[in-house]
Amino acid sequence: MRARRSLAAAVAAVVAVAAMLVAGCGGGGPADSVRLGLFLNVTHGPALIGLHQELAKGLAGLPVEEQVFASGPEEVSALLGGSLDAGYLGPGPYVLAESRAPGRLRLLAGVVTGGQAMVAREGSGIRTVADLAGKRVAVPSHGNTQDLTLRLLLEESGLRASDQGGEVEVVPVKNPALGEALKQDVVDAVLAPAPYGEKLIGEGIAVPVPGIDRQIARWRIPATILVATEEFARANPEATAALVQANATAVERARRDRSAVARRFNERLSESTGKEIDEGVLLASLRAMEPTTEIAPGAMARLVRAAEISGYSGGPVAPAALGPRPG
Repeated sequence: MRARRSLAAAVAAVVAVAAMLVAGCGGGGPADSVRLGLFLNVTHGPALIGLHQELAKGLAGLPVEEQVFASGPEEVSALLGGSLDAGYLGPGPYVLAESRAPGRLRLLAGVVTGGQAMVAREGSGIRTVADLAGKRVAVPSHGNTQDLTLRLLLEESGLRASDQGGEVEVVPVKNPALGEALKQDVVDAVLAPAPYGEKLIGEGIAVPVPGIDRQIARWRIPATILVATEEFARANPEATAALVQANATAVERARRDRSAVARRFNERLSESTGKEIDEGVLLASLRAMEPTTEIAPGAMARLVRAAEISGYSGGPVAPAALGPRPG
């Protein structure tokens, strides 16, 4: 029980501190730029190609300043702390922010649905959620979308995470380190955003767990959503509307031409790390997700439930906050 309380407190601290920061900021006048956050993940493909075209043109006369983050909780902290105006991120951290700092963020649109998969060490015996009992499962960070999705999977099968007194140990592992964690037997399975699961399969480090993947796919949980701070959206309605339209155009381009997304992702990855991911692996991961500005009914409510059962939630989330509010 102590472990559960301390973990929930650690997740809550990021949101709570940032909320206090923004509460004391004041201001809220017209901006002179749009500070936009994103991840270097293929699930953020529309953002990556959009920054190369639509977003590069500026939004209602405001230039776009890109900021790259490693995790959703970090990006939420920047949004609530006042150093970011808008961002592409997973829905899990957004839900946690709404539970602890309600009304500070505005959900503008969906971006990508799908894009998360479970893989396991060959010989681990993991084929269904029930097989996770007694196992260690990696997620990118506590409180992110994969963590919350895993909690939903466990609850549906009558299991719980070890920090809740249950049978499954949830281990935070950064995406680039997932392969080593599997090879060194630090974890038995991984629930990761694309393209990392597909990459581990392509490298022969892991095998897919199709039973669990099909279960996740049925829920149609978004991989990526677009949000802005309520303060920015109210003070800059024209730029916010331009951001929503630019996102819609980029999402449609990503839907029509997955190869363009793969190429742009590899260009950015090479610029950042000097490495690339096999294009076949990227295309396989892109085929398993759907670029769309729509959010499936009930998908966000599932994540609210996950926040509650994990102990991360700070309070109720208004139903109006679970759907896009572009204007």
